[in-house]
Amino acid sequence: MTLIAILIILVSIVGLSKLFLKKDKESKPKIETKIISNIEKYGYTLDDRDTKYMKETFKELESVLNAEEINEEEYAKILSKLFIIDFYTLSNKINKYDVGSLEYILNDKQEMFKNKAMDTIYSDIYDNTYMDRVQELPEITKVEIVDFKEEEIEINKETIESYKVTMHFTYKKELGYDKEGTLNLVKNNNKLEVVMYNPKIK
Repeated sequence: MTLIAILIILVSIVGLSKLFLKKDKESKPKIETKIISNIEKYGYTLDDRDTKYMKETFKELESVLNAEEINEEEYAKILSKLFIIDFYTLSNKINKYDVGSLEYILNDKQEMFKNKAMDTIYSDIYDNTYMDRVQELPEITKVEIVDFKEEEIEINKETIESYKVTMHFTYKKELGYDKEGTLNLVKNNNKLEVVMYNPKIK
């Protein structure tokens, strides 16, 4: 009887502990993301938790896309910068599933890109749902375009024109992440979309 009583007490303690832990987590504030700007025609959004540099660059994109005549080369350059800023700034991501830059990628390529990101640089991100993460993560502070040209590429056995953009990027603090990469953008209706991204191998 004594052993049974002890087991019942232990089970009760474990159960109560889990209940209190659950209630404690539920009482903590969660991250809530709000869209603060939206270029509806293109499906581009800006969140309140995006960095200052991301917000400044997004405004540049708004200016280009709201012009009476769109400068496509400028559009390609700014979109490329946004891709790098959003993808490599991990400090504002909630968890490894919160992969940046997906809205800039061709729909057919998004899932593959996300899975690869989660298996690589996003894999070690601690969850920050309750804003209690203690982890040093990268933040992009500058993107420089070092090469820009038009290039024919093959997509689904079809040769199409693309913009090839090579960039060098700087972080708030050096943590060993990629510093250079090249992407290709193609025109899909009136929208430019990333179809290929290759970071420079260290």
